[in-house]
Amino acid sequence: MSLLSIVVNYHTDELLYEFLRSYREFVDQDYRRLVVVDVEGDPARSFESRWRDMPVSNWLTDTENCGYAGAVNWAVSSQSESDFDNIAIFNADTRFIDSHCVESCLDLLDSNDDIGVVGPLQYDSQGRITHAGIFGSNEEPFHRAWLSRDLKAHRYIADCVTVSGSAYFIKRSAWDELAQCPTYRESDPHSSGAFLNTRLYHEETWCSYHARAHGYRVVYNGEAEMIHEHDSSPNPEKDIKIAESKLQFVAACQHHEIEHN
Repeated sequence: MSLLSIVVNYHTDELLYEFLRSYREFVDQDYRRLVVVDVEGDPARSFESRWRDMPVSNWLTDTENCGYAGAVNWAVSSQSESDFDNIAIFNADTRFIDSHCVESCLDLLDSNDDIGVVGPLQYDSQGRITHAGIFGSNEEPFHRAWLSRDLKAHRYIADCVTVSGSAYFIKRSAWDELAQCPTYRESDPHSSGAFLNTRLYHEETWCSYHARAHGYRVVYNGEAEMIHEHDSSPNPEKDIKIAESKLQFVAACQHHEIEHN
């Protein structure tokens, strides 16, 4: 199963370095491609010596700030459609701790045609859960086990409302179908991919809700795990960006007649 991995960096170079080290150690390089998107980055940074031994296929530098969704959409659209079957999207503050995570999530995607999105168990370096699936309903979603230290209790596989965008696996065929959806294109004509082009948050929630509206399942995979430090990037005007993004998310849901909170 071929895989395009995308990691988005926003002023977290040290965390990006640790992510890349873990990727090099634990991710099989056969049929894999890794793209870094450096938001508000210096184009010269990719030539620094510490990145040279990292398995980066492409380094994209966004000298402005296209946002997380924009960075992901750009990275996907920059690659040949025929080169990979699946996409994995990561925050720079995540890292792998074993070789099982990627293979487990890809196996789950491959196990059933109607599974479109998969996300692993995530916890910070203090052992506090930062993602164990978002359950409930579209109108009343809730994070299960937020900041719990009981990892063993959440090592299961279950359908859910959405999974976290910090480690988000999606079939390429599902991504293309969602990105090309005529109703979605009407609501977000400037987006170049399946992530709603918001300024901060709601992009992966939209993608999961949209995927489920197209008949795909979204699955939490507690048998795969990663470290995720959570909220490590600077967020100037965070509250304003979140409020604007929520309005955009609600408008997209309403246009597509998708239930939402």
